[in-house]
Amino acid sequence: MMTAPVQALLGSDAVAHVWTRNPDGSPQVSVVWFIAHGDEILFGTDANSQKARNLARDPHIVLSVEDTERNERGFQQHMIIRGTAAIEPGPAPQLMDDMAMKYLGLSRHPLALRDSPTAVVVRVTVDRVSGEGPWVETAGAGHQV
Repeated sequence: MMTAPVQALLGSDAVAHVWTRNPDGSPQVSVVWFIAHGDEILFGTDANSQKARNLARDPHIVLSVEDTERNERGFQQHMIIRGTAAIEPGPAPQLMDDMAMKYLGLSRHPLALRDSPTAVVVRVTVDRVSGEGPWVETAGAGHQV
């Protein structure tokens, strides 16, 4: 279960940098809007995107979310989420509209992905949370990457 500090950062308007693994093992990084729903993190993408193709082959995923705060030592607080992704067929208009409200204050998502027949939903099950900030649960575990 996600702790209150984790949920607070995930509920903010911070975006996530999503890391997947390309077929040659190199990292692929994308910036995504996301919604935390229960103990999962959801975002939408096109089924033909590199991240969707990578996740279909290898469901391991890392999300990096940066906070606006710095700690007493000057480090930018950030959360690293390691998890497992599942891809569901879309489109997902409600998810897209919820993200448009979270990030833009709009009731309807302005991009075609909202209703695209090639849209998919990525559901991330959180396996581990680390980083620098109040979401790190054990003493001395901060600043793990």
